[in-house]
Amino acid sequence: MPLSFPSVGIQNMSMRLKRVVAVAESPFTLDTQVYTHQGARWEAEVSLPPLSHAEARSVEAFIVGLIGREGTFTFGNPLHTSTLSANTVSSAAIRAESFTLGSGTAAVSAGTYFELNDYLYLVTQDKAAGATTLNFQPPLRVAVTSSQAVKYNLPKSLWRMTSNDIGWSINEASIYGFTFACVEAL
Repeated sequence: MPLSFPSVGIQNMSMRLKRVVAVAESPFTLDTQVYTHQGARWEAEVSLPPLSHAEARSVEAFIVGLIGREGTFTFGNPLHTSTLSANTVSSAAIRAESFTLGSGTAAVSAGTYFELNDYLYLVTQDKAAGATTLNFQPPLRVAVTSSQAVKYNLPKSLWRMTSNDIGWSINEASIYGFTFACVEAL
């Protein structure tokens, strides 16, 4: 473990960042108090394109090989491609929401995904060329040491299935359909 996601493409994908935020509202004044807890993780529902029996075999083996929620796999949205080259990071503490990149770095647009230490992050503010601070979400999963590379092209994260019961459909033309839900493995 972790297993690599089979190279069969994706037909549909819904993705979200789940947060743990408590809100208490007074029933008399309607004033609110908000407390943001540390929890945040990516969640997704994925549908694969219709697959022939030969194409589906690798997906069946992948799903069964995960042993329900026990196993993990690497996965990312295949549409998140970038021509940005990797940058190196200065050190940053766990749960940091920004870090410093080496000097001379290229501009990075808000909404750009990147991978660091096998986890997926999203840039939340534009970073100008030459600027060194990169702001992102969710907070860092693990502390970062100097000289670690930031991967922008086809970034992935570590995932696990949300259920131990994973199945698929097969029709009379031997076309297979796969839909599953997964969460970031923290």
